[in-house]
Amino acid sequence: MASSQAVRVGEELHILKDQLYEACQQAFAGDYERALSQDDLMGLDVIPPKDIKKLMDVVSLLTRERLFAPVNLHSGLAWRMRPETEAAKYKLLTSQEQVLVYEIIDSAGAEGAWQQDIKRRLNMQDTALRKALKELETKRLVSQFTTVENASKKMWIKAHIKPSARATGGPFYTDSYLDEPYIEELQRIIVAFVKERGSYLSTGRAASPILPKKGIIKGSASEAAVNSRKRPADAMADDSPAPPPKVHRTVRLPLPAGYNDYTTVEDLAEAIASTGIAKGQALKPEHIQELVDVLVWEGRLEQVRVGDRVGYRAARLAKSNPARGVKLDAEDYWEPRTNGLTTVPCGRCPVFELCEEGGPVWAGGCEYFDQWLA
Repeated sequence: MASSQAVRVGEELHILKDQLYEACQQAFAGDYERALSQDDLMGLDVIPPKDIKKLMDVVSLLTRERLFAPVNLHSGLAWRMRPETEAAKYKLLTSQEQVLVYEIIDSAGAEGAWQQDIKRRLNMQDTALRKALKELETKRLVSQFTTVENASKKMWIKAHIKPSARATGGPFYTDSYLDEPYIEELQRIIVAFVKERGSYLSTGRAASPILPKKGIIKGSASEAAVNSRKRPADAMADDSPAPPPKVHRTVRLPLPAGYNDYTTVEDLAEAIASTGIAKGQALKPEHIQELVDVLVWEGRLEQVRVGDRVGYRAARLAKSNPARGVKLDAEDYWEPRTNGLTTVPCGRCPVFELCEEGGPVWAGGCEYFDQWLA
């Protein structure tokens, strides 16, 4: 009589086990990272109300079959669902050591488990631990990897998942090494895109120089020298240079105050994705934000906040005071780098030897001064 009742209870628990697991799948849409509390499980209306003992019996059965994994939270004990395909892998384990080691690696997820930490938690001898890991690796249940923090640490992870960005360094690392050329190219694209979106090209027209008539200043010593000897008209015409063509200058200028459509991190993520430079790795906005933060710290970009919108624009660097960490020949300079001797027209004037007051070229009507001052 008692045995038949125990059989009925056991059958009921197995039925409730299947119903509770299916209800969790439907209610939480296969969210295997969510920690399910006792109230969450009771709220599924599978277990009779207030029958905590029966709930614990069903959860214990699910835990033994590896469909539930216990989790200790500050609020108390909770459980995470485990896919049936993952639970089935425990049936491949042939020793208690394999089960214990695999449980730790399984619970570590994408972060992986350090071999020394597994040894400490299980108080297992090196020989037994290495044997268990070797058998798990042979069954293709776990694999070894290294982290960017310490390449000498032996880390283990489930074979079918990839290490987290924290372990591998994220998309900016290649084979556990920081890919500096890749980062520099990304930064170059970001600065170029931000500069293009955060400025405009202005084409100015320099005024024509005002030249003295026939190149002579009235009342000057040159006038007296010219009047002392008479020259043919065609010779005098040669002394008067033809008016230079009007000069067009194209410069990049900042957008006016009040502009609120500066480039955001999301805009940059879309732009970089369209270039195909990401080498098959999706660069999320948080990855782009890391690069932008470095560029802001270096003084190459500056943040523009308008309400809740955070945009960025290229900092217009002063050629006489280069920003920290920016090379003098970098593209961050909106105009070619020059110095005082090269910007002053006289320092690079092609007709400097002809320049004199009253001569064919003079400072008062110099076209190069007009361009320089424009």
